[in-house]
Amino acid sequence: MTNSTIHRYFAPASTGNFSVGFDLLGAAFEPLSGTEHFGDVLEILAEQSELSLEISGRYRHQLPEDSRNNLVLSCFHAFEKAIGKRLPRLALHLQKNLPVGSGLGSSACSIVVACYAFNDYFGQPLSQLQLLKLMAEAEGGVSGSVHYDNVAPSLLGGLQLMLPGSDKLSRTMPWFSHWRVVLSYPGTVLSTRAAREVLPRQLNLSTSIEFAGMLSRFVSALYCQDEAEAVAALQDLVAEPARTPLIPELPALRRDLMAQGVLHLGISGAGPTLFALCPDDDTATLAADYLQQHYAKNADASTRICQLSAAGARALPQQPADFG
Repeated sequence: MTNSTIHRYFAPASTGNFSVGFDLLGAAFEPLSGTEHFGDVLEILAEQSELSLEISGRYRHQLPEDSRNNLVLSCFHAFEKAIGKRLPRLALHLQKNLPVGSGLGSSACSIVVACYAFNDYFGQPLSQLQLLKLMAEAEGGVSGSVHYDNVAPSLLGGLQLMLPGSDKLSRTMPWFSHWRVVLSYPGTVLSTRAAREVLPRQLNLSTSIEFAGMLSRFVSALYCQDEAEAVAALQDLVAEPARTPLIPELPALRRDLMAQGVLHLGISGAGPTLFALCPDDDTATLAADYLQQHYAKNADASTRICQLSAAGARALPQQPADFG
């Protein structure tokens, strides 16, 4: 059987950790211009006898040539297992718009758009909570540990605080609407698994207390809309000390950009993408120009001025199928 329309789905890029909340904070972002898909697009083209996947997009070259081991296909089988019945096979097309191993939630984005698409296309047999758990398990297979700080914002949008031990899993946090975030990808790959391997295996008591205190301070400041306090709390006490040798230019870039009005420069997820938190559009433009020039030699590099994406994964307008 073939479809008369192409079902299209989208999931946005995300920044995990957001410096102060290792594995516990994540945010979805969209370009300020709103004219591009800053995230992955999945199309369900038709039902057919065998499962198939075509891949296109700017970062197609960073994926293996053979698409049979792609996350989208493994998500189909995981989704099918979760609902406990065999599903019709699909012809799929993935537009890969996020670089791999970038710190922009690339693997999470593919997982989220795939699971969301399958759930919507097959009549939503899984609840949002079940879907989020399925996504986190799939992401854990890539990164080496189950965590929600990329899949939750990519699915739900906004800034998400993870809630360990709670059935809610995550909660949407307040934000400062005038904040802009410049996301600058240097064009190099750093796998999440490799970036996690350099982390300390345990924290001492004083560091643990300080980490909890800074995260509490940040969350409290968001709810009180105390911008100065929120910015002051943006300190990465867990990952950044261990990962800075992998991104040695970070201290100098932070010094230069903060001298020009940038509020904070941190590592997006596991890196190597950096995020510059800016108080207004003018500062964001300055930061974007600076970072774009810094990474200009790499053809894969990209820098975008973004705002928080209130919307997460979603269906896009359908298109007529062309069988001609």
